[in-house]
Amino acid sequence: MMKPKTIMNAVFIILIIASLSIFSVACGSQESAIQETQASEQPAAEDTTTSAQAAETEAPEETAGECPAATSVSVESTNGAYSDHMPISWDSMGSQSANLSHSTNNTGVFIYIANFETSENLKDVELSDGQAVIQFTLTVTGQGDPVPVSVGSYNVKEWVDNYVNIGIRLSGGTTVSISSSDVSTGDFEITSVTDTEICGKFNIDEKWTKMSGEFKVPITE
Repeated sequence: MMKPKTIMNAVFIILIIASLSIFSVACGSQESAIQETQASEQPAAEDTTTSAQAAETEAPEETAGECPAATSVSVESTNGAYSDHMPISWDSMGSQSANLSHSTNNTGVFIYIANFETSENLKDVELSDGQAVIQFTLTVTGQGDPVPVSVGSYNVKEWVDNYVNIGIRLSGGTTVSISSSDVSTGDFEITSVTDTEICGKFNIDEKWTKMSGEFKVPITE
């Protein structure tokens, strides 16, 4: 037979074990409740994969900005550069077109403005006396397929990124090129580009030629 003291010690140990079990269950329940509360308060993680895919499939925006109502230019021959082809009048505008050519890491833009009407390609149409075609050739560098045409200033004085080469094609196979080394003022800017037209303005003062104006030229194939 167990002694009374031994029985009391056994009962005391059983009570301690029971208390510890209840405390452990209570702590576990409290911790679970805290975790559930934190989970409900934490914002749902954004589906970055879906967002990235949506950004990739989104169509690029057109850069529609400032455009003149119509093309108007002023061209003056200085220092006898092409006086034998004068007079050439730019009082009224004729046919105009712009073509885009895409290659790796750059886009070429070719803008043609004539002082006469024609249905032929302005790049190589045969010219008669008094007829002329202004040619702007832009090189737009960058990344993309295709490289988008940048709105902003283009360099006339140096052959660097976003450079514009300027020439005036005349009768008899003559082309007057604007020499970058002889340019005192060389401002050229694209102000708007859409799928159907390209707009801009320019102010060039070169040793042999002065020319200024603004353009709104349709983009053709």
